[in-house]
Amino acid sequence: MQTTIDMTSTTQYFNDLEEKYGAHNYHPLPVVLKKGKGVYVWDVDGKQYFDFLSGYSALNQGHCHPKLVEALIEQAQS
Repeated sequence: MQTTIDMTSTTQYFNDLEEKYGAHNYHPLPVVLKKGKGVYVWDVDGKQYFDFLSGYSALNQGHCHPKLVEALIEQAQS
């Protein structure tokens, strides 16, 4: 059973870029994420999601944790 998802023109634009230039090693979700904070992510249209995939192929540390951001900035400046 296949589910159809309606996409806005902004999401479709980014999905078209992914299709043209992406590595095609897996089929991406039809969502284009713009930012993340803690356990939430937002798409390019401003819709908020609970991030259930944050541990997929990486450690689950959430998004933009202040201590991790601080460590990143400190390291990048050295």
